[in-house]
Amino acid sequence: MAKVVFEDVYKSFPARDRAALKQRRPADPGRGAEAGRGAESSRVSVLRRVNLTVEEGEFMVLVGPSGCGKSTLLRLVAGLEALTGGSIRVGDRLVNNLPPKARDIAMVFQSYALYPHLTVYDNLAFGLRRMNRPDVQAPIQTSDPAPSSNLLAQLPPWADRWLVSATRSLPKSLRHRPEQEIEIREHIFAVAQMLQIDGLLKRLPKELSGGQQQRVALGRAIARNPQVFLMDEPLSNLDAKLRAETRAQIVNLQQRLGITTIYVTHDQIEAMTMGQRIAVMADGQIQQVGPPLELYDRPVNRFVAEFIGSPPMNFIPVQIKTPRSVIHEQFRLTLPEEWATTLEDFDGKALWLGIRPEHLQFGLPATKNLPVRVDQVEAIGSETFVTGKLLDSHEGIQARIEPENRVKPGDVIWLSIRLEKIHLFHPDTRLAIRG
Repeated sequence: MAKVVFEDVYKSFPARDRAALKQRRPADPGRGAEAGRGAESSRVSVLRRVNLTVEEGEFMVLVGPSGCGKSTLLRLVAGLEALTGGSIRVGDRLVNNLPPKARDIAMVFQSYALYPHLTVYDNLAFGLRRMNRPDVQAPIQTSDPAPSSNLLAQLPPWADRWLVSATRSLPKSLRHRPEQEIEIREHIFAVAQMLQIDGLLKRLPKELSGGQQQRVALGRAIARNPQVFLMDEPLSNLDAKLRAETRAQIVNLQQRLGITTIYVTHDQIEAMTMGQRIAVMADGQIQQVGPPLELYDRPVNRFVAEFIGSPPMNFIPVQIKTPRSVIHEQFRLTLPEEWATTLEDFDGKALWLGIRPEHLQFGLPATKNLPVRVDQVEAIGSETFVTGKLLDSHEGIQARIEPENRVKPGDVIWLSIRLEKIHLFHPDTRLAIRG
């Protein structure tokens, strides 16, 4: 395992000038070079000023909406894209200019990327055979295999290949198997048993379920025993039940192997349940890095507050009146004493009040409670989700209430706020204001 360090990473792509392409005519040979320059007159920035350190053995999750740059960052580590600026280190090596095969990294793709014409065994063994120097010590073994005394192991490679070809038509017990292939076989069986796919080794990928294919893709990465695992939304093709099961398997495997892992997802529930730390990304930049509960309890800006948590946080425009009053036309709150100093600079100013649906409770009519007209009710048994709007207002409200509180669309309910769970955000900078 190894530490992965991103320092001022930038990535941009050339933007094609469509107008220039339309004007370009093949029959006019004098315009070729000029049109070519015009076609790349600008660049699209995908990543900007990315600084992040993934510690040895850590499970780091990159999360954010589609198009935020998280998969591009993963591809830069793998060497599938070239850096525009900055540097990436894996362990003590600068890998900016290293080819993918020299980075000692294994990647699990969203599409599994299994070879359809190869059996599960051959898919698992493919990387080891390509390396030509397999690390035969399986991750679950505790001691190195004993050195072989087979004299055939001393044969030069050409003689080894000749013997394999010459004995191919003989009964299986008499065929020559290279020492390397014997070591690969032991290693593959150890990995297959760990992933509980040892009974599937003779099948083709098309004969496997989605969950089984995902485990084969994981096994192919594990078999190489790399310094770093890269996983690009590997669960997105699975159904909800299988996704939850495989999620737990991946976490348990990572803890067992202790290999540094960078996991990309747009699903914040996956991020919260899997990552030791989470890096929230938006518009090509990292917004906040921290443990899951730190991001949930203390988001640094409105984007993180809205993205982390399901259902998302409610935001209500309010006005501040010192020392500790929060005023809306439908309610009025007095914040705890620790807010007094913070709010001195915001007297008479507008802020955004943030409150999570689970921090609203069924209450009684009162000035400090929120009157909400119910638009939609989703009762799932253990809890009820209510969606509505503040009375005489366009502000939408979502609340998670106890199932015994029976409500229906059209009802007016009163919701009390847990004051210790309130968040405030600046309307311009969108940064959190701490109490």
